Amino acid sequence: MRIAMITALAACLAGCAGAGSSDTGSAQGVVGNERGGKIPYQDGGMSTAMNAATAHCKSFGKKAQITKMSPLSEGMELAFECN
Repeated sequence: MRIAMITALAACLAGCAGAGSSDTGSAQGVVGNERGGKIPYQDGGMSTAMNAATAHCKSFGKKAQITKMSPLSEGMELAFECN
């Protein structure tokens, strides 16, 4: 059930990535731009999500700062800003 929910969330986020010309997606599932973004994560996968956010912001010469962590009931999503 979790895998299906995460897959559905990833598909939704991937669809959002193409909606705006300033948003970018990545292989790690990051959706965002030079100001920040969101990434889905799994139990025990917080370091992987943080590494992906860090790499995303680094591509703009910035550092990632976590702003929100949504629990399972809200889709297990990590929001971050690039500063």
